[in-house]
Amino acid sequence: MTTDDIRTFFEPRGVAIVGARSNLGFGYGIPIMLKQQGWADRVRLVNPSVDELHGLPVYKSVAEVPDPVDLAVVLVPASLVPRMLDEIGERGIRHAIIESAGFSEIGDSGRKLQNEAEEAARRHGIRVIGPNCVGLVNTSNNFSTVEIIEEALVPGSSSIIAQSGVFGNCLLDLLHEYKLYVAKAVTLGDRMDVNECDILDFLKDDPDTKAIMMYLEGAADGVRLRSTLERVTRTKPVLVLKSGRTPAGSAATSSHTGSLSGEDQLYDAVFTQTGTIRAANLEGLVEMTRMLSTQPAPKGKRLGIVTSSGSLGVMATDTAVGYGLEVPPLPGAVAEKLRGEAPEWMNVKNPLDVGPSWLFSKALEAMLQDPDIDMVLAITIIPYAIFRELEKMGFDGSGWFGDIAEFKKAAPDKPLAVCPMGHSAFVSHMSEVAGRDVPVYLSPEPAARALAALYHYWTWRDGSGEGGFRQCY
Repeated sequence: MTTDDIRTFFEPRGVAIVGARSNLGFGYGIPIMLKQQGWADRVRLVNPSVDELHGLPVYKSVAEVPDPVDLAVVLVPASLVPRMLDEIGERGIRHAIIESAGFSEIGDSGRKLQNEAEEAARRHGIRVIGPNCVGLVNTSNNFSTVEIIEEALVPGSSSIIAQSGVFGNCLLDLLHEYKLYVAKAVTLGDRMDVNECDILDFLKDDPDTKAIMMYLEGAADGVRLRSTLERVTRTKPVLVLKSGRTPAGSAATSSHTGSLSGEDQLYDAVFTQTGTIRAANLEGLVEMTRMLSTQPAPKGKRLGIVTSSGSLGVMATDTAVGYGLEVPPLPGAVAEKLRGEAPEWMNVKNPLDVGPSWLFSKALEAMLQDPDIDMVLAITIIPYAIFRELEKMGFDGSGWFGDIAEFKKAAPDKPLAVCPMGHSAFVSHMSEVAGRDVPVYLSPEPAARALAALYHYWTWRDGSGEGGFRQCY
């Protein structure tokens, strides 16, 4: 499959919605959304029972659809899909997204129907995503084959590959709340034709994609997956959440997308050998992708920790060291900048616990500028009752902890993470202070894990590391 084959899915000249409907369900909301996103002149609706939907004309058959159209989104019942693919092929459309369910995921009868659909697609040279999926999203041109909220269309630097359709859809609902914005997303479903390797190769060369996050239930082709990952991770990081680790989970994947998840140890070995980062859960996948899609390559593994809570500094240290980072003694230059103003109770060391002093801002800026620190974790914590009183006095998060977004701009080549644990209003405020380019975490351990994943990926990529990073289960 060529890059252009995949690009047409994301950048169609025109799209036929086959099975557009007037009542709620698949096929109802997609035309409305595309119209709102500026695609009204490129959307062709097909339904033999109506003449107009949502202010758009409706065609009785695919054969009547006018040019330009090079993509069909198929939403008809599964039993009609093979015949519909023949009509699509006869019309000259060579790309189709089948969102209909009822194929290999339901057993033998579904597999037989999927084989018939596959034969029809091959007869006409149609490339297919799905069936049993919700298609894809491209934020660069506001194109989507599934209903999503406006916030999910804010362009970003991470791209998603998900076997599960609704999971991928809901992931887009969630990510913007973590300041993780998407370039492209694709759900693969039962993978009749296009699989994860095809999309990985496409995203490898996609200029909008900086990191790839993937939800995988089982490989379509294990040998090809290994060679593809090895090639792609040399260019950009790939982070995988692989389900079906247990016998029960493996059985569940078969009834969901018809996947055979295989021996989990084999997947672990493939991910390690190819420098792929494996997440233990959805939370870990999001946490680490935020780091690898926003932060630069660290020059080493020396982590500087600035905190207003000594206990959280200890937690961060334990996690960081457990995952292969170092928390070295505080560099002399940083200590020298602080000793003159540090109160007697402050231990000027790393982690640097500034407590209730006014030195957080100065300490953070000093660590970011010091060449003997390779990455920085800022744990910005203060009781919310006190913070509210400070706000009344005219002090906000930037006044107390410094203008973190500006500090980051002054040190663009050094990774930085922020952890403002506490009340949701305080966390939200500190997220604004940190800015879009600094990942924010709700506790120190995931922040330290994400920094470790960043370090291990780049050491593997430059040849000095041992392999992929595995988040502990």
